[in-house]
Amino acid sequence: MKIKVCYVISSLSNQGPPNVLYNIIQYMNFKKFDVSIITMVPEQKITRMEEFRALPIKIVQMSPDKYLNPISMYYVLRKEVKKINPDILHTHCPRSLFLVPFLPKKYKKYETVHIYPGIQQKIMYGKLKGAIVIALSHFFTKRMDLPIACSESVAQQYWNEQHFKMIAIPNGCSMPLWGGDKRQKENIRNILGFNSGLRYFIFVGRFSKEKNPDMIIKAFEELRNEGIGVVLLGSGDMYNELKSHECDNIIIPGFKSNVYDYMIASDYYISASDVEGLANTLLESMTVGLPCVLSDIPSHREVITKTTQPIGFSFNNKNLSDLKDAIHKVLKLDIESTSLYIRDLFQKYYTAKNMSETYQKVYVKKQK
Repeated sequence: MKIKVCYVISSLSNQGPPNVLYNIIQYMNFKKFDVSIITMVPEQKITRMEEFRALPIKIVQMSPDKYLNPISMYYVLRKEVKKINPDILHTHCPRSLFLVPFLPKKYKKYETVHIYPGIQQKIMYGKLKGAIVIALSHFFTKRMDLPIACSESVAQQYWNEQHFKMIAIPNGCSMPLWGGDKRQKENIRNILGFNSGLRYFIFVGRFSKEKNPDMIIKAFEELRNEGIGVVLLGSGDMYNELKSHECDNIIIPGFKSNVYDYMIASDYYISASDVEGLANTLLESMTVGLPCVLSDIPSHREVITKTTQPIGFSFNNKNLSDLKDAIHKVLKLDIESTSLYIRDLFQKYYTAKNMSETYQKVYVKKQK
């Protein structure tokens, strides 16, 4: 008999948790698992709904046209879960984490912890509401049958800060490994309008304070005459402010669906984030073999410490000079040998197939 797994998530937008969920499901053994998804709020313009619908799964939209209040949301969720009658309910967002624990005990309740609650919640919701969301996140996580950290560093943070143990299944990426075709790279650079005389760093993410895209722009404004540029892909509250800084070595196209093309066209990956679970964009950059400049935070250290040779350099993201020093250091790496090593490292640790298979083993083991 198949194990019935029902994932509960706010929406299927083209963002971190839904992308992780897609990578779990696309490699599942559907002879062993019956998979369904319940979404809780209307889809955004950047939804991946059609991609999910192409998989052999059932998708239930609780409220495709309007936002429900929490009480209505709970009753609709309970009704839909009763119809599906899953063995496992697996949450992937705060909304689902706060409601699923109130459902009957006969359902095994799992959670993927995509980030350690803290800085991001305070920036997204404000100090007071953010503190409440953080407290509730910790409270309900500790009451799930199986919380699963998206990285070793998130699991370690939970132990260090909460003295609470959880298993870790590191995020994985399904982008194909790039073969290093220089002609292809040059063609894509021309199509995207890159300056042939510059070496480009790429940032991909939400334009919000905890990601510090303004710090990256400031660094490249000061390094303007050093033959390097930066392209920033994303959207968010800071977009208009950042866009005003666009110039010959700073490209800000906004949100783009062809991230892989931009990765191939670039030479280095950069992140100044204050907090990450295990960033999908970092893993995507590894499929292309991009040496990196990374803020000195736990999830970035987790990747760097798996290496036996430099793949990039970390920096204190409160110190602009430290960022510029890291940029100068990464430019000195041999890009071809480093790129090959990064792609090998990705294959060893961070493929979506490996992540999905690990989740499936856990599902089977816990059902016995």
